Amino acid sequence: MSPILNKIMVVDDEAIQRRVLGKMIREVLPECEVVEASNGKAALELVKTDSIEVVITDIKMPIMDGFGFIERMNKTAAGTKIIILSGFRYFEYAQRAVRLGAFDYLLKPVKEESIRRLLQEVAESIRTEKMQAMEHETIRKKLHSSQSVYYQHMLQEWTSNGLSGARLQELQGKFSFGGAGAVIVTKIGGAGTGDLSAARMQDMRNSMLAGLERQMGSGGRAVSFFPAENKRTMVTVLTAELPSEVSAGIRTDGLDAYSRALSGQYDVPVTVGVGGIHGDFLSNAKISCKEALEAAGFRYFLKDENVIFHTGVSGRIKPLRCDFLKDEELIKEHIRTMKREALSKYTEELFERIVETGLPHPDQWAKAIVHMAYHIAPVIKDFVGDEDYERGLEDIERRLTACHDYADCRKQFLEILEQFMYVIDSSRTRKHEMIIEKCIAYIDAYYAEDLSLDEAARQLYFSPNYLSMLFKNRLGLTFTKYLSEVRLKKAVEMLENRDMKVYEIAAEIGYKDEKYFYRVFKTKFGVTPDEYRKQNKSIEAPFAGER
Repeated sequence: MSPILNKIMVVDDEAIQRRVLGKMIREVLPECEVVEASNGKAALELVKTDSIEVVITDIKMPIMDGFGFIERMNKTAAGTKIIILSGFRYFEYAQRAVRLGAFDYLLKPVKEESIRRLLQEVAESIRTEKMQAMEHETIRKKLHSSQSVYYQHMLQEWTSNGLSGARLQELQGKFSFGGAGAVIVTKIGGAGTGDLSAARMQDMRNSMLAGLERQMGSGGRAVSFFPAENKRTMVTVLTAELPSEVSAGIRTDGLDAYSRALSGQYDVPVTVGVGGIHGDFLSNAKISCKEALEAAGFRYFLKDENVIFHTGVSGRIKPLRCDFLKDEELIKEHIRTMKREALSKYTEELFERIVETGLPHPDQWAKAIVHMAYHIAPVIKDFVGDEDYERGLEDIERRLTACHDYADCRKQFLEILEQFMYVIDSSRTRKHEMIIEKCIAYIDAYYAEDLSLDEAARQLYFSPNYLSMLFKNRLGLTFTKYLSEVRLKKAVEMLENRDMKVYEIAAEIGYKDEKYFYRVFKTKFGVTPDEYRKQNKSIEAPFAGER
């Protein structure tokens, strides 16, 4: 037996009859609950509070008989199946009950087999009705969905490009818009925010619809839809008969709470943009929609504002001047000269200067900042390969166009400039190391000759000042000091390992004046060359030239 029958009620004024019938039902349907009532009125009270699929009722009862009970049930619980109990003497009663809407009848005395057969028929009937209801609901939803898609497309076309003639009349007939109105857009996230899963996006869209409907209240007629090409934006059309009524329906505090609640629940920024209120709204909806979208876009500069009215930003919009040549040249000079603090300060001032007199359109600004970075990038072109340079330009565009607000753009821009500085500094460091290595190798090869800074610089094709600066910065020694260290190291090796006169060693390592050699050696080691040799051991000393 199908579990579709969960609760059955037996109505009879004779208690014994109720108990006998209830026992039969439980034997047929062990899991089904059976409740009892002594008359039609008591049965009606139970039906109000319980979900009962089937009622088996006698006809002749006090207070309210079976006919009165059926008539009342048709009004209050038409879906409940009613089976009439009837004896042969009152068979015409059973026929009348069926005409009133009873499902079927049982003849007394009731047999278990009759109960089983009839309950099976009832269960199958209920199951069929439910399947038909589901099919009808599916068809209804498909029709409703098709209609919704049709009208959403029409709403989108109206708010984007405008409608006229019969199509505008059809839209007005469907939604009964008021004479005045405004468009409100709700935008999920922005550039640089992560993607939501399809399920979470749909859940959020549902929350947007319900949340804004609560905020609009009864201040006007609100219709919301999602443009087909933008799943992250909801467009709401709010209308009323008078502009003042539209204005009353747009509550800043309510919209702010709506935005914050969505942001907190889904952990993404949510921006509400409000277009201007227009009379003759049917003709001007596209203007208000454009204003609302533009207002929402300025969240890029106004990141602390969740609700932005077009009337509040329209006076601040200012076209962006594109001549940043002087700024670019100064920034490049800061990069070349490794002035990190000056670079950071100037970048901060540049960004503040751009918005202090007005707000450029976010799209225009994004293009301008990318072009500015492109114009600065050649400062590193001589320090990287062509492929690395091209990949770097692609990375610059990706990073700057993905910024979700003005502050993030400033941070990314400065990081890009500092990377330029790092490339140059690293390249120069490697170049300087190579120069020092060449110079050290040159000294190692020619230390015994009459070597000077000027001669070494000439041989290596550098200026003496540049070479001297590298020695000081990289080794912490002057060229002359380093040369002396190398010569003294060679002298120690010769004193320990070769049987040569001191004057011969002096000449061998580049000292023409023997007395000068003695003085330099003693200054370094505290003993003369002869004393060093007599001690017959090396004096360990840190030579700057050792590597």
